[in-house]
Amino acid sequence: MRRALVASAAVCLVLAAPASATLPVFNQGSSLGEGIPLKAYATITPTVHLFGDELTAKIAVVADTKWVDPLRIRVTTNFAPYRQTRQPSVLRLQVGRFSQVTWTWTLRCITSSCVPRVPPSDKFHVFHFQAARIEYITLNGKPAYGINASFPSVEVLSQVSPGVQGFLRKTNHVNWQMSFTPIAAPAYRVSPSLVFWLALALGGCFALAAAWFLRRWYLVIRPRQDPVRIDPGSPLERALAVLRYAHEHGDETLQRKAFERVAGELGVERADELTLVARELAWSPRTPEDEEVEEFAEQALGANEDEDET
Repeated sequence: MRRALVASAAVCLVLAAPASATLPVFNQGSSLGEGIPLKAYATITPTVHLFGDELTAKIAVVADTKWVDPLRIRVTTNFAPYRQTRQPSVLRLQVGRFSQVTWTWTLRCITSSCVPRVPPSDKFHVFHFQAARIEYITLNGKPAYGINASFPSVEVLSQVSPGVQGFLRKTNHVNWQMSFTPIAAPAYRVSPSLVFWLALALGGCFALAAAWFLRRWYLVIRPRQDPVRIDPGSPLERALAVLRYAHEHGDETLQRKAFERVAGELGVERADELTLVARELAWSPRTPEDEEVEEFAEQALGANEDEDET
């Protein structure tokens, strides 16, 4: 029983030992004191902030360059649920045997996990980050030794004031408000309106040039042709054309009408000859033969040409 109690007490002492206990002790002495090669300090500002604000986390490592190469110090952190808004910056300073390396992170959390909620209060939420691990890396890439650096806890406060909370509880209505940071008016080397109209005019010129080249190409591929004028002929010629068409297609009614039309177009001078023949053929009980129709048409055309010459 006594041995078990002694073993338990030893384990507790080991767990409660300071972080520097994992560091080697150099008996030849160290400029940092206590024979240790380096020390680490972790800070966060501000430790109380409103939801959505940025935090600045820093780890400063002070080392004795007699035992430590500052370039071989590696820092591992975990700021969950906060996220880094940019890559961390590293600042290196050296005075004599002292060398200080400072890492700086900019953090922000705008997710639901960082919204202030209960417990312990509906106005704030407390976060405890994991301790950062500072390790000294050997030439083969393996850690030789290291220490931990603990960050202070962070409290997140709601941006909703108690008055606004009371208004929301009573009205169940959100009065959204937003504001923009004023910025200087933009400056341009050339006026945007001028650039727009110049581009529009240039585009119009290109369109006109394309239309002109397209018209030239069309004229080369398909040259313009003069329209063919078709002489409709005299009324007598048109009537004779209808007569031939009706006779060829066996339309007796149209043929009789065509004979009457031809008789009307022959004129008064020919009434005792072709006009009487046309009327006789129009009202004849028999259908004229092909030879009679052709002979009549030739005589009528000849009579029309004689009349034109006169």
